[in-house]
Amino acid sequence: MIGDPLAGLRVLILRAARPGDPLAAGLRAAGAEVHCLPLLRIEPLAVDAATLAGAAAAIWIFVSRHAVHHGAAALRAAGCGVAGHEVYAVGAATAAAARDAWGCVAHHPVEPTSEGLLRLPGLRAVAGREVVIFRGAGGRDALRAALAARGARVRYCEVYRRVPEPRWAERVRAELARPGPLVAVAHSGAVVTALRALYRGAAPSVPVLVPGRRVAAIARAAGLAPLIAANALAGEMEQAVRRWYTPAR
Repeated sequence: MIGDPLAGLRVLILRAARPGDPLAAGLRAAGAEVHCLPLLRIEPLAVDAATLAGAAAAIWIFVSRHAVHHGAAALRAAGCGVAGHEVYAVGAATAAAARDAWGCVAHHPVEPTSEGLLRLPGLRAVAGREVVIFRGAGGRDALRAALAARGARVRYCEVYRRVPEPRWAERVRAELARPGPLVAVAHSGAVVTALRALYRGAAPSVPVLVPGRRVAAIARAAGLAPLIAANALAGEMEQAVRRWYTPAR
């Protein structure tokens, strides 16, 4: 439509697919041509019931909606319920997933990051407390390290992993080679790494939208040009695209 602020822009969203993605919806509503081409897929991991045993009053922290979904399956298999636990989520979407899974209130920060979690009052005085962090394999260690430094006994429950999704690789290469304004969206360092792995030689000369400076540093190290949003919230990511694209037009 005439007047759409992102008309003429193509956007490649490269994270694991999710139904009703608000970022894709917002970008399309602003006139962008959006392609969801996940370079990674999510696989569940088997969890030893002993990992969840003996922590009746533990603090549970879920770092993503995938952690809630696959964590719920692991907890059901172990016969564990939410009663007696304090539940924390990395952001509002993850908290909503926890509410849908258990009908509980999950405390969450406005800023959907580990740093935001660590500023919550309930996670400041945790000396002697048991904390279980539900996450994917190979995630950041900053949250565990900070809570351990505050005196908590922290352990991970890794309930999923990200693995390459090769079926979209050629399509992504083809889209990157097409002429015209383009931005790729990488929500995590793992997606950045998967994008860079498509190329044996020089990195693609397109901006890569990332959530925050940590992922931006990974992108720069990979030879990519990061376009930095404040965080991974759909509204912040969309605004970063709008700020970047409008002057270019």
